[in-house]
Amino acid sequence: MKIKGAAFSISLLVAGAFTGAGSAKAANFTSNITYTDPTNDVVLNSITQNGTVFSDFSFVDRTIIQYNTPRTSNPNSGAASTDRGDNVSTPRLPAEAPDNEAITAFLGTDNLNNIIDTEDVGSFKIDVFFEHQIRQDNSGLDSLFFWERGMNSDLGIQALDANGNVIGNYKKITETRFNSNFAGFNINTGEIGSAQRVGSWGINLDELGVSGLSGLRLTADETFNGPDFKVIARGGDHKAKVPEPTTILGLGAVAGMTLLRRRQKMQHN
Repeated sequence: MKIKGAAFSISLLVAGAFTGAGSAKAANFTSNITYTDPTNDVVLNSITQNGTVFSDFSFVDRTIIQYNTPRTSNPNSGAASTDRGDNVSTPRLPAEAPDNEAITAFLGTDNLNNIIDTEDVGSFKIDVFFEHQIRQDNSGLDSLFFWERGMNSDLGIQALDANGNVIGNYKKITETRFNSNFAGFNINTGEIGSAQRVGSWGINLDELGVSGLSGLRLTADETFNGPDFKVIARGGDHKAKVPEPTTILGLGAVAGMTLLRRRQKMQHN
């Protein structure tokens, strides 16, 4: 009976360890920023999610525009353009018909008041690549973080491998519309007349059906209501915050054997 009791204790220990090691879908997060007013820089210092604060980010460092609705003489024509706060001076002048380098410059910063602005009736398909390979881990933290100015639009995403091939599942991000996902700050950029609220949402790689990615294919059409967005990935190392399952098994076995030996010793005494 004592041996059975010891075995039961071991099973609880291992089961509890696996429960703690599971990868949670977090989604909600807090943007820790340096912020004075909606027209100025909004610098992302760190993110808090599930009680963990981290500042190891991987930014967009390469872009390939597959398609972007052409700009015409109509001021509301075109699709994705670069945009920044009214009093923001970096990274460069906004462009209504940006090239690859312009989009990289605006997405590749920690300033959440450097964004991509999309006209409501336009459509785009743009591939962006991060500084590092982004890998899934067992920390329970999301890997991709999105901000949406206006909280009234959607954005389509799908993972890319290092060669630019589409992999995994397509996801349409609609969660930045929800009031519960207000990021806690407003921005006022050149494309709009007054400050608008910003929504935020995190994506776990499990949702995209991949264990790692090098970039994202970003898409929108006239039904998406013109996403005005920023995307940043969690840092390239993605070091696990909890022991790997094999380590946990080893720890559980050692603890279990220690428990058995103690009980056997007590029986002999």
